[in-house]
Amino acid sequence: MKKASISFSINNYHQAKEVIESSKILKFKPVLYIKYYLINGFGIDWMINLKNLLNREFSSNSFKFYVNARYDYGLSILLANNKIDFIKLNSNSIILKKITQICKKNRVILNPSFRIIDLSNIKNIHNKIIKIYSSR
Repeated sequence: MKKASISFSINNYHQAKEVIESSKILKFKPVLYIKYYLINGFGIDWMINLKNLLNREFSSNSFKFYVNARYDYGLSILLANNKIDFIKLNSNSIILKKITQICKKNRVILNPSFRIIDLSNIKNIHNKIIKIYSSR
């Protein structure tokens, strides 16, 4: 399994911070997965603020974001324009083709394949990440 094929599902800033700190020790760039209900409930501003908070503490190229937009085309366009790294979108081929053009313009990848590991209910995130990468 490649290191880049794993994404970590997070719910808050502290979980994201712990994943990034653990990834620095293991020397890989984590992909932080944001579920649809979080981005839909809190909005795009929450996502931008989370990204800015993490950028203040860590360098901007020490992590990437993967956001699930489900069937929300407007949200996927907003995410692409804000240069979120990866977007998951469910749609028909016509709309996917149009949104793919917007994503290419902003250097965003649409519908990548990642194995998502849910860290929302795990107390010791660092040990879980070590266990995942030691078993590969």
